[in-house]
Amino acid sequence: MSDLRVRVPATSANLGPGFDAFAVALPLLAEFDVKPARAWSVTVEGNGGDVPIGEDNLFIVGAMAAAKTLGQTIGPLHVTQRSAIPLGRGLGSSAAAIVGGIVAANALAGEPLGRRALLRIAADVEGHADNVAAALYGAFTITLPSADGPIAARFAFPSAWRACLFVPTSQLTTKEARAALPKDVPRADAVFNLAHASAFVAAVLRADGAMLSLAMHDRLHQAARLRLVPALDEIVSAARGGGAFGAALSGAGPAVIAFAPARLASRVTATMEEAATVAGTPGRGRVVRIRAAGAQVVRNQ
Repeated sequence: MSDLRVRVPATSANLGPGFDAFAVALPLLAEFDVKPARAWSVTVEGNGGDVPIGEDNLFIVGAMAAAKTLGQTIGPLHVTQRSAIPLGRGLGSSAAAIVGGIVAANALAGEPLGRRALLRIAADVEGHADNVAAALYGAFTITLPSADGPIAARFAFPSAWRACLFVPTSQLTTKEARAALPKDVPRADAVFNLAHASAFVAAVLRADGAMLSLAMHDRLHQAARLRLVPALDEIVSAARGGGAFGAALSGAGPAVIAFAPARLASRVTATMEEAATVAGTPGRGRVVRIRAAGAQVVRNQ
């Protein structure tokens, strides 16, 4: 069996009005080197934190889920994991590991599964499809549920736009962030998000920054998470004041993502950092392009 290297991008989901549906891929990569071994094991290099190194590692969980779908047995394997994706910040670190394992298992089996099938497995493991779709497909993705599993559509993101990230030093678990959400929402708020999500898609397709500025608002999840990310309003306001089209909580947070013209992106990031510091939320900003490529496999013969 040939060795594999799998690369999977970070992702940012929701993007304001697209709760559990929208996501973009980002050029912060998780890499997984996979080799045959006597027993399943994981070596975590660099940004590891509390990442499990046994069979509860999400890469292995994803690989096992894919193997079960294929009706095959894989492994045991040794996985060397390196990641530039901050953990617990709402940037898809879990999704990247899950997708990496599924893509690796599919590659080892000769790639019998297409991306739709891989998406279905990944969504089952992750619990929702938005982050895993962007990790698989790259660019800007929209996912919707169906009786046969989630479906994803991929769209190119305007090349003249940049993503401005503010990544706090503190972490927030997805479980905690989801627990803060109300079980029911008023009809007016549902209609508001439907309209704004539609406008967001139109803005991306037309590369219309003015439309994006109108679209990037939410009434379904961000307000409920304010107590968990208390500086969110200040950071979003600062981003807009610095020239961003709009800004929103990245996934479950606490990272914040803004979109801006390339010429203003550095200023936007600086204003986000300054607002966060004043609010007592230290962190780091950075400017990135949306990554066109999703998960990739390289074989080492």
